Order: sequence, then C-alpha cells, then structure tokens
Amino acid sequence: MRYNSNNLEKAVAYYKKELKARVKKKHPVLIELDISNEKAFFSLAPLSRALHDLGADANVFVHDGESRMLNTLHRTWALNYELKHNRKSPASRALKEFIGAVQKKTKSKEFEKIFKAPDLELVAAKNGFIGDGTGLEFRDNWFKKFSWKQLLKTAEKILVQGYGIKKHERMSIGFELLPSKKQLELPLQDYLDSFSLAYTFALKASKLCRKVSMGAETPRMSQLEKMDRISDLAATILGCEYEKNISEPWFRAFKKISRAIESDKIEFADASFAVHGKGYGGKHFFGLKIGYPTPNKKSRWQSPGSMLLKPWWLVQTKHDSRPAKRRHAITETLPLENYIRTCNIDYFEMRKRDDEIRKILKKCAVLFVKGRKVKGGRTSLELDTTSLLNGKSPVLASDIEVNPSTPPEAAEIFKVKAGRYGNFPGGEVFFTPDKMNGTFVGDVVIAIDQSYIIGEKQPLVVKVKNGHYKIISGPKKILKAFNKRKREAWHLIKEMEKNKTLPKKIIASYKKNFDRVGEFAINTNPNARLSRYLIETEKLAKMMHIALGSGYEPDRETLYHCDIVLNNPRQKMNIFGTDKKGKEHWIIRNGKFVV
Repeated sequence: MRYNSNNLEKAVAYYKKELKARVKKKHPVLIELDISNEKAFFSLAPLSRALHDLGADANVFVHDGESRMLNTLHRTWALNYELKHNRKSPASRALKEFIGAVQKKTKSKEFEKIFKAPDLELVAAKNGFIGDGTGLEFRDNWFKKFSWKQLLKTAEKILVQGYGIKKHERMSIGFELLPSKKQLELPLQDYLDSFSLAYTFALKASKLCRKVSMGAETPRMSQLEKMDRISDLAATILGCEYEKNISEPWFRAFKKISRAIESDKIEFADASFAVHGKGYGGKHFFGLKIGYPTPNKKSRWQSPGSMLLKPWWLVQTKHDSRPAKRRHAITETLPLENYIRTCNIDYFEMRKRDDEIRKILKKCAVLFVKGRKVKGGRTSLELDTTSLLNGKSPVLASDIEVNPSTPPEAAEIFKVKAGRYGNFPGGEVFFTPDKMNGTFVGDVVIAIDQSYIIGEKQPLVVKVKNGHYKIISGPKKILKAFNKRKREAWHLIKEMEKNKTLPKKIIASYKKNFDRVGEFAINTNPNARLSRYLIETEKLAKMMHIALGSGYEPDRETLYHCDIVLNNPRQKMNIFGTDKKGKEHWIIRNGKFVV
C-alpha cells in the first residue's frame, strides 16, 4: 500500500462520527469545491468512504470558479421550495406545469421527488468543509504524491495527441469515489490511485483548454437501481434544455422555466474523460419513461449523454441532424504505473501499426483464428469479412479516435453526423462481426460490472454459430455476474418496450442482438502488460478480445457489452485472412505479430 492506510482509516472514522446524525440511507449529500483546493479534493476519498459506509449517496461538483449546472440546480431547488410552500410566481407555476406534464405522461408521482434539495450540502472553504451548521476538517494526510510529473506528462500526451484538445474548448472529467468496504472488490490502492490520475488530468487540462470541471457520484451496483436524485435532476435539466424547442408538452413547459433557473447559460463540454470503477450510473427516470426525441420525431434518446455524443453505432444518430456536441473517452481505476506505462506513448506511431492491420482486414473475404488446444478446448473461428472488403462496414481503431484530425470512417460509411468515442489506454483494431462460427477460449479477463480475472485452469469457453453465442463453461462467479447483467439488461428492454420510449424497430433490434457477438478485436498497445484490468489487457499487443452483446454498427446494439480477452501467445494463435482469390494475408502467427 503506497498510501498511509492508518491515516485513511482515522479520517473515515472521523467523518463517520461527525456525519452519522446528519445523513440518511440513500439520501444525497452534495459536495462542492474549487479545483485549486487540493486538500479538499484528496479529502474526498475518506469523506466518500464514510458516506458510503453510512449508506448515504455522495454527489461531487469540482469547478474552476463557478459551476453553471450547480447554479441551475440551486435555482431549481429554490423554485421547488416555493412550489411546495404555495409561493406562487410565474416560474413556480411553470415548474408545476413541467412536473405535472411528465407525471401525467408517466402516470407516476416519482418524478417530483427528484426536485427535492439534498439533505446536506458541504462547500469546501479554506480550512474545511462547511454547510448548514456542519463543519468538517480536511483530512488528506493519507495522501502522498507518487509519479506526479509522469502523471502530468501522461495527461498531456492523452490530451494533445489523443484528444487534439484546443485552447477554446471545455473539458469535463468524471472520477470515482471510494466505495464502502462491502462494495470494494478491486484493490483499495487502485481507487486511491484514481484520485491522482483524475486530478493531474484536470490540472493539465486546465493549462491546455478554456474551462475544466470534474464530477463524481455514488455508483449503483445494479442497472435496475435508480440514479441518485441530484444526478437524475441534473441529467433531466441538461437533456430538456437541449430539447426545449421540441414541440411536446413537457419540453414546452420546461422552456418556460429555462431562463428562471438559468439552464440556458449551461455550456456543454466539448470533450469529456471518465474514470470507471465497479457499478453503473443507474436508471434515469425521464430518459427511461419519456426519452429525448430526435428533431424528426422518428426516434428517441434515453440519456442526454448519448444524445450529445451521438455514437455512430446507435440508430438514433441517423435520425438526428444536429452535430455531436462532444467527444468522450474512458479509462478504469488503474494503478498509476499501469496508466503511465500504457498511456504515455506515441499515439501516432501506434496508429501506423493499427492502420496496417486495418488494411489487411479490408482485403479479406474470410478471417481465420486458430489456436492450439489448451485447458477447456481450442479456439477455432471463421469470420465472414465481406462487409469489410466491400466497404459497407468500418474497421475501427482505438488510438487517436477522439482526435478530430482522424478521418471519421464509421460516420462516413453510415452517413451520419456522429461523435467520437475511445479508450485510454488505446491500442486495438476492431469491427462488428456478422457471420461468425466456431469456439473460443477466454483465459485472461472479462468486463461485466467490473473486470474479473479468468484463470487458465478454468477458462470461459464460448461456442458461436452464425454470430450467436452460447457459453459452454466458465467460473461460477463470472457466470453468475454475467447472467445477472443479462437479466437486468433484458428487464430494461422490456421496460422501454412497455413505456414506448423507443420505436418498435429499436426494441426488436435489442432483442435480436441479445445473444450475438458484438465485437472482434486485435490488440496493439506495445506497452500494455498482462493484468487484471480489462482496459489494459484488451489493448495488450498480440492478444485479442471478443465482446458478447452490443456491436458497433447501427441495428447491432443491445443493452450490454462484455469484453473477453484471449491470450494469443499462450494459445499459439494464428490469425490470417484470405482474399477473393484465396491468397492468405497474415496478422499473427503462433501468437506473434507478423505485421
């Protein structure tokens, strides 16, 4: 443990003692601080652990002088207070009309609950957090700076090469809070490292672009849990502000309060970066029950995030003529050394190999993947790549995909105005397979609600027929988590179908793709190493990964995407394709690159 765990435990105990009488289970605590307040930021680790141990939710806003969203939330809570205390004004009447229109449509009074102000709000001052008669000391003495200069250099490499960030742009950064002891499955140090990772990223971004904000909230351990009410309200406001000129009762009503709550002053981030740990964001009431329509009313978005990003693989994107508002990338709660080693690289150099692999795949009509026999069986796959050969499907890469200088191949093929999405660390060439047959042996790691290690002695064995998969065998813990993910995803599909928040064609597509393979990828990051972290091992050069569930093409989406990594060197994998004339084109031979 590189940090002072004794001081961390003392800080958690201090915050729990001070807050025990003030917080309630599942009730949100709002925390606000300036990005320059380093002591406050690193005090968030024990403070969030204390809140989570007490069963409360935490919602954090970190800004560089002002948060317009936070200002809008305060105005909305004040307006709701007026409404609840019969203080009539044009704005409070408009809020009542907005809430009423949504509740009439959804036949539920659930919506009005998200407008309640947080139970406790803590604002970071010079020497501690203060709020509503509560004063808390900063407790950051658990923290010590490690590899600080390298972290700043890594952030700069990602921002300059990966994002191509510009001085006039706005950047938002999502980070992970410290889970309760019960929910902590990954090493504690990983979560503590992620505070340094996120903070140095913000510091470097503040030097390279116009405005930086950070945010975090308590994750949900199930896809079926509701979002905390602060996040739910913020998402509703963001989505409705963007949609306020749509001619539907709830949007017309929202437009009447937009100026009063100053949501019309909210600036959308041009680029965003998020650190993910275990869990999910939770169900967004408005998105799930009503949705955000495309301007032509032919489809609907389920969240403002996807609406602003406009991924090329979503059917909604082709119905939305508006340009994408942001580009987005994610990472995991990685150890600092893993993050630095895999992300502080020459992205343009890595792109050269990726392009060579892409060229080969575009030549081939069939792709073969064959390995030696290992525990559990033998990987032997045949993929029809005719759509790649004919230019009807894109061969994608994760390297500089969120840099606008990269040609938007997928957007051009599908003729959509799409946003950009990527991973850091980057390093993969991937596509959505159509006809795929055979068996594969996953023997490294799988991502479900977090990364799970797959042991060589008990691998995950999957059979594929015409692109549809069936898991033959695997570790009980992994199968249990995977089946839970699928059950919850199916429940959400049925709920959307019941609420009619999506066209029947999209619901049918979700169902059709539910048991399909969604991705085939060859990993290319030269600095990645074998580890327990999916986002690193799915980039480890010479290895490959296959995802079950959602694909990266329109009409190939469903509501889960689980990547499985295969150890190509161990399985002595051969990956090669044949063109229309039968000529072979090799990518990997006996587990080693020949490209």
